[in-house]
Amino acid sequence: MAFLFQHYNFFALWHPEVMLLVIILLVVYFQLLGPLKHRFGENLPPVPTMQKVYFISALVVFYLAMGTPLKLIADDYLFSGHMVQYALLSMVLPPLLLAGIPQWMIQSLWKTRFWYKVLRVATNPPFAIITFNVIFSAIEWPPFLDASLRNDWVYVLESYVMLFSAIFMWWPVMSPVLQKGSRKLSVVRKGGTLPELGMISRGYQLVYIFFNFDLMMPALVYIIDTTQPFYQFYIHAPRIFGISALADQQLGVLIMGLSMTIAYISAFIATYTKYDESHWYE
Repeated sequence: MAFLFQHYNFFALWHPEVMLLVIILLVVYFQLLGPLKHRFGENLPPVPTMQKVYFISALVVFYLAMGTPLKLIADDYLFSGHMVQYALLSMVLPPLLLAGIPQWMIQSLWKTRFWYKVLRVATNPPFAIITFNVIFSAIEWPPFLDASLRNDWVYVLESYVMLFSAIFMWWPVMSPVLQKGSRKLSVVRKGGTLPELGMISRGYQLVYIFFNFDLMMPALVYIIDTTQPFYQFYIHAPRIFGISALADQQLGVLIMGLSMTIAYISAFIATYTKYDESHWYE
């Protein structure tokens, strides 16, 4: 770390623009919970303190991934830094964010035809799970990742694409919207007045989490099952921590594999042990 602090200025290390974005989002969130709350309806339930903590934690994780020296390490030096960054964006931030958004705030989007269509498609379980895993695998494909790392704006753009696809991927099991009955897996729903934005049933959640875990594994196995590193950008990057390119590549896969294992197993256990009055398969 001493190398970074000696060779980069405050703006490169701490990204004030990201810090400003986090502050703006925090201010907007508390304005919507306070002075502007009446615009969402009357007699809305108060937001629990823990829900606010989840949202603040999500913003902290976002800044860690996109505004600290971790981003510089991922951008210029280590594949393992890239994987830490993407583990935060895909396995940690989305559940915290969804847990921190009140139901009535999301339901207000139902009144907007554009967001009605976007969320109805983007949060549909088959679409969400396939989209996220295709994007993840495409980003980690060596020629694509090497090319994006040489163009900072491309790498930043793909990081945000990964983040939003991860939010939609987690939606079916972490939806802020609670509703009677269970969401069906089909994206097509003719008739009715509200989109099906709630969680899928507990049985479907277990299957969904299991297949999500399986679909991420091929890309990780492909990256770790090699005796030679193949990310040319990281091969030629300065070895700031004295770690070889191959060890760096293998460490990155272990970091992502461990984070997804913890995240998915935690979600699986929480879903399996969750109790309510509905049947698990409904």
